[in-house]
Amino acid sequence: MTAFKDQKPLFISKLTEAHLLNEVGRIIASELEPAELIRKIVAALSRSIRFDDASVYIVKKDLTGLVPVFFLSPVLRSAVAQPVYFDNGAPGQIAASGEPLFLVDSSRHESFLHHPDEQRRPGSYLGLPLKNDTRVVGVMGFSHGRPGAFTVEQFDLLRSLSYTISAGLEKAELFMRTVETARTDELTGLLNYRVLLERLDQEIGRQARTGRDFSFIMIDIDNFKRVNDRFGHLEGSRALAQLGGLLRDTFRTGSTDACFRYGGEEFSILLAETGFDRALEVAERVRMSIDEYPFTLKAVHPDEVLTVSLGVSTKQKGDGKTIPKLIEEADVALYRSKSLGKNRVTGYTPDLTMPKTALDARPQHP
Repeated sequence: MTAFKDQKPLFISKLTEAHLLNEVGRIIASELEPAELIRKIVAALSRSIRFDDASVYIVKKDLTGLVPVFFLSPVLRSAVAQPVYFDNGAPGQIAASGEPLFLVDSSRHESFLHHPDEQRRPGSYLGLPLKNDTRVVGVMGFSHGRPGAFTVEQFDLLRSLSYTISAGLEKAELFMRTVETARTDELTGLLNYRVLLERLDQEIGRQARTGRDFSFIMIDIDNFKRVNDRFGHLEGSRALAQLGGLLRDTFRTGSTDACFRYGGEEFSILLAETGFDRALEVAERVRMSIDEYPFTLKAVHPDEVLTVSLGVSTKQKGDGKTIPKLIEEADVALYRSKSLGKNRVTGYTPDLTMPKTALDARPQHP
């Protein structure tokens, strides 16, 4: 009987480990969104190991630091959003060394545990590298307000789970990259035509709730065939890629505005909750930015110009305008810009019509 009692804690520990392995494996098999995967795994761990705070950092692709992707407590979530460097704090130390960190009394640690602004205080900390076969891909940390709150068995359990967790996280990130690739244009990095239609549909739903106008801009590179004919398709592709980067940087504001590659040398911009006059101002700002941008083509060939023509259309609440009609109006306005000499912005008005030659030349989408 005594021997059985001595084995009971070990039995419970093995049962807990088997349960957690099964639970984490189930989460990894069913969840493909990285942030949600981490949240569910931390929740599963909290049912077997008591901790007050938790954080997860992912190593940046250029291996220069760590990006925070999860904080358990609201205080941590609001504390930091910036990357931290290797060797900085407990997360940076773990990432740099590739070794776990077990602090019985975290107040003796020389730097922060979860985020750079964290104050030193008594407690316990377990930090684990998330590693694949070749490198550290992330860091997961847990803390408790009482010193000595974690046991060696819990440390070993989390350490054994860390390899499974890192494999699941890599799988989820690979899936997200695959999904993103299917939604973006490879050359320009902009969202593609399929996503444009999704976003336009979403914006119509938003307008039904808010009653606010939204606008759509079509952009076409002027004389792009001449660029390909004179300098080759490689130079043309380079110009498209640089224009895509310029548009991404221009609208990287955290707003609901978005840029798309419509097809060929055509691009488009969706301006959420934006009226006609404001959309014209945005289009003119884009036109000027492109006109002044130091494209490689212009650097190599100083006499060459690279400009765009733009057309703007707006959907007002209750006007009954469909998505195809909104796009058609922006097209008509764009080709009026072309006919007026190019390198200009035109807003759609009901008196504008599309030239037949332009209609015949339009790219067809499924």
